[in-house]
Amino acid sequence: MVKALLLSLVILSGLGSVANAREVVKVGGYEFAPFVELSQGGVASGVTLDLIDRLNRAQDQYTFEFVLTSPARRYKDFADHRFDVVFFESPDWGWKEKDLPVEASQVFLTGGELYVALAKPGRGQDYFADLSARRMVGMLGYHYGFAGFEADPVLLTKRFTITLVNDNAASIELVLKDRGEVAVVTDSYLRRYLKAHPTAAGQLLVSERFDQRYAHRALVRKGGPIEIAEVNRLLTAMEKDGTLPRLWRDTGISD
Repeated sequence: MVKALLLSLVILSGLGSVANAREVVKVGGYEFAPFVELSQGGVASGVTLDLIDRLNRAQDQYTFEFVLTSPARRYKDFADHRFDVVFFESPDWGWKEKDLPVEASQVFLTGGELYVALAKPGRGQDYFADLSARRMVGMLGYHYGFAGFEADPVLLTKRFTITLVNDNAASIELVLKDRGEVAVVTDSYLRRYLKAHPTAAGQLLVSERFDQRYAHRALVRKGGPIEIAEVNRLLTAMEKDGTLPRLWRDTGISD
């Protein structure tokens, strides 16, 4: 009886070791609605957290854990090995210039950023033609097409009349309060914002052209705990089995 009990404990201990043998992959993310959103208490939520949850359910080799960074700090945090992967990124957003050891996954989601302005009588799409003449609103640390993808706030304020904020909702609300003329907003976030604030739809003029088009990829550390081929395999499998399409619909990114 004692031997049987000891054997059971050994087996359970072995199973526990297997369960705990997952490789930890740290996933960086910064406030970039709807992908990462922060509550007033600093708690992160959003599509990136939902994707991490789906990835952890989809396999048993890795444990993906979220690490909060900021748009400006993400390169240093990556260089310091604070995280291994970042989703919903582009190598064109400052990564190439930093010469960091990253590899880009296949494109797994597309989207873009639109201009929004206060709707006024006689104001049409030509209002967005010359943005150098507008009071712009953008997010601190973001790369925008109209500025040649420059993100340095000092250089941006020299070239444009621009207010930089830390919250996507604030950029729209500054326009609604006429404290800024044109804000740049992700199409997925704008869709969710207008669904939550239906009266704002009639108050805003939305551009027909994009500031930039997204080709979202995962950027993966070379030599890190997970290889780029494995990230591509997981994303492909989740696309084929419907996990990713369901996630995009559930989070309002697509219809």
